[in-house]
Amino acid sequence: MKKILIAVVINLFTFACAANPDRPNWIDDPGVGAIGSAPFHVRGIYAQEELAMTRARARLAARYGVEISSVQDIQETVNNESSSVTSQRTIKEVMKNTTIRAQVKAKWHDKVKDVIYVWMVPLP
Repeated sequence: MKKILIAVVINLFTFACAANPDRPNWIDDPGVGAIGSAPFHVRGIYAQEELAMTRARARLAARYGVEISSVQDIQETVNNESSSVTSQRTIKEVMKNTTIRAQVKAKWHDKVKDVIYVWMVPLP
């Protein structure tokens, strides 16, 4: 009985870790486009999708000469049993008189992992 239970648990774990057969090919090969992804977001699926689009735009912009850097400073203070965290984020963009127009070519929600993928491609 114990061996059967172990075999069932191993099989369940194997299937859970297996690649999703519905996963689109463009996620691994975006061509001239760029992929952005976002996991679960506390503000809901629309914020999750917006984050994925922002990440795709940033990757596409970086490919065409826009330099984006982000620095985050996090400080944690602990006193006895209470703690506090402060965070400051600085984002810097350097552009070279370049206009990049793009559109969302496709979106896919991996419901197993709760990750949204967005494929953005540049417009001519």
